[in-house]
Amino acid sequence: MYETTYHRASSVDEAVALFGKGKEARFLSGGQTLLPVMKQRLAAPSDVIDVARIKELVGIEASADTLTIKAATTHCDVAQSDAVRKSIAAIADLASMIGDPAVRHRGTIGGSIANNDPAADYPAAVLALGATIKTNRRSIGGA
Repeated sequence: MYETTYHRASSVDEAVALFGKGKEARFLSGGQTLLPVMKQRLAAPSDVIDVARIKELVGIEASADTLTIKAATTHCDVAQSDAVRKSIAAIADLASMIGDPAVRHRGTIGGSIANNDPAADYPAAVLALGATIKTNRRSIGGA
């Protein structure tokens, strides 16, 4: 068995600082990718930094020309959001069909995009929409 230290970050700054201190740290939000990989012993992070409860990473905001879905927002929340349905209904439909109910209630849009599995739904949608991914350091993509 390998040793892993679990941290529950309360802010983005704290999560980034914890990540920087870890020898081989990984972020955790929904855990739909990281936990199975750890169970199979394909990953053995020194530190697991839980970002699921960081309030600034959860939520959906819509304006006249922009839809923002924050990284720790679950697939279920995306699927059920009136703002998403009004702005880009296909994203709500996409989210409603991801995995099974357990995956939809725990998995997050940020985790799906960060994992960048070519078979995943969100990365293809990000490309097709010309969406912009904003991190704590930069903005990626966009039209």
